Amino acid sequence: MRYPQWIAASLAAGVLLTGTGLGSAQAAPAAGGAVSSAAAPAAAKASQKANFTVSDVPYTAAQYKQIVKAFAAFDDFETPYVPSRMITGDAFKKVAAGSDSVTFSFKYMKVSVSPRDDSYSYKGTIVTLPNSNNVKGKWYKVGKTDMLTFPLEDRFVTIYAPYHSLSKTKLEHVAVDVTRYQP
Repeated sequence: MRYPQWIAASLAAGVLLTGTGLGSAQAAPAAGGAVSSAAAPAAAKASQKANFTVSDVPYTAAQYKQIVKAFAAFDDFETPYVPSRMITGDAFKKVAAGSDSVTFSFKYMKVSVSPRDDSYSYKGTIVTLPNSNNVKGKWYKVGKTDMLTFPLEDRFVTIYAPYHSLSKTKLEHVAVDVTRYQP
């Protein structure tokens, strides 16, 4: 290995092992605790691209009751779905039933679950969501707000960040973590 490449690989391995310089992202070393110098630059680039972490949404029993109640307000739409992951640092605030959807409000994002696709009348960009089984979503703008809508079984999920508080990349990483709630 050439000296400049060795220095770059050593720095990348040091960053991966200590977490220094990656914000809140933590990269795990390879099996056995060792980081290969050949894989270190690629892993460092991937970690720097996604310089954030996701965490589970810690719903309380009372919040789950509110969620079930919000979905129960609709005929043929009673099965509750919940966002199960969020960007670390975000926080669940409330859930509310609207005229045709249930919306989860977080500190930095909103997630709506609806029986219909509201994105069909907008021009947008189709993307494949990360960490999904080839799930396609559509980015479009409503006013100045970027919104992402994708199908989930017999309904549609729309996720967006009011006031542009989260990037599209961050929203895409938590989008597919909306799951059926089963008590």
